[in-house]
Amino acid sequence: MNISNQTYKELAIPYFKEVFEDIDKIMSAHHLPYYLIGVSAIALELLKKGIKPNRGTKDIDFAIMVSTIHQYEEISKTLTNEGYNKVKAPWTFYSEKYNVAIDILPFGEIE
Repeated sequence: MNISNQTYKELAIPYFKEVFEDIDKIMSAHHLPYYLIGVSAIALELLKKGIKPNRGTKDIDFAIMVSTIHQYEEISKTLTNEGYNKVKAPWTFYSEKYNVAIDILPFGEIE
């Protein structure tokens, strides 16, 4: 299968690139390591191998290394300032601009 003329956006999640760039900017500003996890990470690896993923997901999951709840609250504040609103579900933010939910799952000392 030739997917060279397709983008990840067309294959799974609209605005994936834009959301990923936002998260990268925010986490870099906070000097925090983060990882793409979940179905999106698997789909991206499949695409790298030239395989079209057969199922998508409605959200994008990131794991972030945070030490304290204060650090997590600061990230939450920055996400909100960037247009990602906190929703009822724990760790979940929603972007109306991109019509996508992201899960920001802390790990590290905060556990």
